[in-house]
Amino acid sequence: MKNHAYDFELEKIKRLVREKGARRVGLQLPEGLKTVATELAAEISGAAGTEAGAEEVEVLISGNSCFGACDVDERLERVVDLLFHFGHTFSFQKRKPVLKEKEKTPEKVVFVELRSSADLKPAVEKAVAAIKGEVVGLVATVQHAHALKEAEEVLARFGKKAEIRKSRNLKYEGQVLGCDFSAAVGSACEDCEEVLFVGTGSFHPTGLALYTGKRVVAADPFTEQVSVFEPEELRKRRWLEIARALDARSFGIILSLKSGQFNQEAAVSLRRRAAERGLKAFLLAFDEVSEERLLGFKTQVDAFVNTACPRLAEDFVHFEKPVLSAAEFEVVLGEREWEAIF
Repeated sequence: MKNHAYDFELEKIKRLVREKGARRVGLQLPEGLKTVATELAAEISGAAGTEAGAEEVEVLISGNSCFGACDVDERLERVVDLLFHFGHTFSFQKRKPVLKEKEKTPEKVVFVELRSSADLKPAVEKAVAAIKGEVVGLVATVQHAHALKEAEEVLARFGKKAEIRKSRNLKYEGQVLGCDFSAAVGSACEDCEEVLFVGTGSFHPTGLALYTGKRVVAADPFTEQVSVFEPEELRKRRWLEIARALDARSFGIILSLKSGQFNQEAAVSLRRRAAERGLKAFLLAFDEVSEERLLGFKTQVDAFVNTACPRLAEDFVHFEKPVLSAAEFEVVLGEREWEAIF
C-alpha cells in the first residue's frame, strides 16, 4: 500500500478501529480499487493490536457497487461496527434519508477520500495548449481537489487566470461530483467560457460540458492525457433521445432504492402527470439499474424515465428503448422547452 497512488489512510483506519473497539469492519471500494481490497483487509484485521488476548478484527469486503456517497452499502452497514467507504466525501444531502432514520444510533460510516499523490503539474502544462480563453474554471474530483492551487500556479505562468469556486453542498473548493457541477456555473464563473477538469476518465468532464454548456478540457494526472469535450455535440445526443420518445405511449419510471438516490416524490409526481395526459406510466423499483434489468420490461413500455442518479440516462444512449431524465420527460409532457433542459 505504501507505493499506491492514493492515500488509504491506513493508520487512521486502524486507530479508529481500536478507539471504537470495532470487532467487525466493512470495506466498500469503487470497482477500480477492488484489486487492493484483500490487501487492505489483511492490514486492518490486525488493527486490534498484538497484545495477549487481542482478537483479530473480522473484515467484510463489499462486492456491491460504490458509485458515490449516494451509494453506501447499507446492508453491510447493518452487520458491522464500522464501515469504511472509499473514494468519496460525506454528503449530508446524500445521507440524509438514512441519518434521519438513525438519529438515535451512532453513525457507523467513515468516508476515506483517497487523496492522490500524483503530480498534476505536467498534465496541466500540456492542457494549456487546448485552452482558448484567458479565464478558465478549475475543478477536480476529491482525489485531486487539494492540489488545485498548484494547477492554478501553472496556469498563471502561462498567462491564464483560474477561477476556483466552491459548491455549497460539497466539502472543498473546486470539487465536483458526477451530479454536482455548481463549482463551475453561475456567477462564480461568469467570465469562464471553458472549464479545466483535473482527474481521470470521461464521466465528470462529460457531465461538466453537458450541464454547464462550457467547453471542457480534461487533464489526467496519471497518464498526462488531455481531452476536449464540446457541449453542443453532447447535448445533441440528449435531444435525439427525447425525439425518440415523443411518440411513446407507455413509460417505465425508474425509482432507485439506494437511499441517496431514492426520490419517490418525483417518481410519483411524474407518473401522475403522465396519466393526466393520457399516457401509461409504471413505477419500477431497482436497487441497481442495468441494461439487463431494463430488458425485462422492454415489451411492456415504450420508454423509460430515470429519477435515480441524474447521470444514469446517459449510460443508456445506445439502449433499444429511450431512457430519459426527469427534465427530458417534462419536454415529452409539454411542460418544458427543449432549450430549457440544461
